[in-house]
Amino acid sequence: MSWDFEEALTYYKGQGAPADQSALIGLLKEVQQESGAGIPAWAVSRIAESYLVKENYLVAVIKRIPSLRLSDTHCLELCGGPNCSKRAQLADFVEKTYGAKPEKFTLKYVGCMRMCGKGPNIRCDGRLYHQADEKLIQDLIDGNS
Repeated sequence: MSWDFEEALTYYKGQGAPADQSALIGLLKEVQQESGAGIPAWAVSRIAESYLVKENYLVAVIKRIPSLRLSDTHCLELCGGPNCSKRAQLADFVEKTYGAKPEKFTLKYVGCMRMCGKGPNIRCDGRLYHQADEKLIQDLIDGNS
């Protein structure tokens, strides 16, 4: 049996989406899983239209949930632990290279990743990387890795 987008919309609406954010997030996770990457822009538009919400609301929800991402974007998280002393250097690099509000990815500063001896640590699209440097970040974001 194949997956049907419209059936998923109807199902999660019956579960209380969009008012019930857990139902909305369930739909978004299912759409992402079925797309094989991130959530496509067309799906965000169709969900917004069907649920009578603004697209920027859905984008905000997607950006707040670490396991979700829009297709064609990455999620880069920098460790905020006290032992990842290069974090500020990496953050400066990201801002200088990609701007204060990057378009290719979302940038988040998170708490300690608890891998202090292997730092600086970053997480890109849910995968943890140790001993991160500028080259690694550039390879991950620009698709060279």
